[in-house]
Formats: sequence, C-alpha cells, structure tokens
Amino acid sequence: MIYRKRGSSVRWENGVLVSVSEAGIVTEEHDLFSCEPEARDALPWPDADVVAVARQIETLAREVAVERLIVSAGIAEHECDGRMWSDETWRVHVALAHRGLRALVDLATFDTSEIAPIADALARCTTSSREAPARLRLAPNVTAALLPSLAGLAPPNVELWQTGGGIDGNGEAILEQRIAAPPYPNVYRPTYRMRPVRVPLNLQLRCAVADIDETRPRAIALLAPIDGLTLHVLVEDAARVYPATVRLVRIDAVAPPAAWYPYGAGSFGAEMML
Repeated sequence: MIYRKRGSSVRWENGVLVSVSEAGIVTEEHDLFSCEPEARDALPWPDADVVAVARQIETLAREVAVERLIVSAGIAEHECDGRMWSDETWRVHVALAHRGLRALVDLATFDTSEIAPIADALARCTTSSREAPARLRLAPNVTAALLPSLAGLAPPNVELWQTGGGIDGNGEAILEQRIAAPPYPNVYRPTYRMRPVRVPLNLQLRCAVADIDETRPRAIALLAPIDGLTLHVLVEDAARVYPATVRLVRIDAVAPPAAWYPYGAGSFGAEMML
C-alpha cells in the first residue's frame, strides 16, 4: 500500500502563530511500515483567521485565566492506492484555570459559544469538591469525551455506533456499524508518520429514551481527562457550581446528537442523563 499526503496548517498556540506545510509518502507491506518527507508543491494556507478566534476566546474567558489556548486550521490532500480525497479541519483546545481548577474544552469548529458558559461557571465555582448528585445531566462536550471509553463497556440499555459517512485513513468509506468489540471496520490515520490503527470512528450513542429532565444538575465541562468510566467534572446545580467526581454505572437517556467533537477518532456529543 502506498499513501501520500500533503497539507498546510496555521496554528495559534499560546500567543505564537505557526504556519506549516508538509508532504510525505508511506509504504506499507505486511509488517513493514516506512515513511519519509516528499518534495511536492505546498498547498495554499487555509483561509482562517486563527488569531481573531483566539482573541475572541480570551475575551469570552476574561473572568478566568486562559492557561492554554491552541486554535488551528488545516487543509490536506490524500492519496492511497489510487483513491484520492481532501479534507479541512478546524480545532480549538483551551484550558481555563481558576482557583486551582482547570476546565478543558476541545472543539472542531470556530463557533466559540460553548466557552463563555463554561468560563462563567468556573468563575463562580467553589474550590471544595462535593459528592456528585444522584441524578445528573452531561453536556454534549462531556458526553463526546466519554464515548471512546464506552467501547465494549456501554450499559445494556444503550448502543454505541460508528456513524456511517465520510472517508477513513485509507480512503475507504466509513461504515455504519454497531460497536461492540474489535476488529473494527475502518482505520484512523492521525498523521502520515504513524501506522493507521483500527478504531471506531465518529462514535454515537443511541438509547430508546431521549427525553432529558432539564431540572437535573448538569456537568458542564471536564476538569481532567476521562479516566476509564470516571469523570472529574464541573457541575452547575442551580446557582451553585462545584467540582465533583462521577463514576458511570448507568445511563437513563440520550438526546439526539448535537455536534461532532475531536475526541479519539471523533465522536458526536449529545445531552445525556445519568
């Protein structure tokens, strides 16, 4: 198998603007994997003002500290055994800090409307952890981060699916398939420098119950990366905001997907009720 990629990206990272153009070629044959740069004409830079997006986020989060901020846009062309395709990506990663707590936000769009409510809640948060409420909602960004951990572990009343549509890392169509256990039907190739891996792509959680009780407290953001089925979250409970640790043991309802997030090989976030 021969795989080629060329791409260009612009990235704002903690006050520094970085522009990158690269091209590479990969040869895969049985257990052999080799990759090297390839001399090719560069693609034009993405038409995206990452600096303006970064400044907007800093304004939205002015009540807390922006500890880490990466805003990037990229464009790439791929070829694999005669199959050709292209893609564009937009990514935002931000870590908001306040009184020793850190809220993590990852987005696949330059729509920053999710950041202001999280920054506001973090600014009002107490520093002492509380026991998680017995009944709790998870915001779509929190649910999306959880889904890669549910492969093979989803409770019996829900189903984890790979959403069909799009192209995988070898240029093959992404298949619609329920995810239970490997082997998975498609591959993920985060960079040409790594061998592609078979993992579920574009995860979505399905449940027969979709009605969400809006009166329940809501986990609005992650305070740490997901640890298996344990979540450290920022909980908004009426006027109170506090950190809590949640261990997933059941899922009561899952609303329709709200947005795609860049967790794992991609997952669709939805309001979830525990």
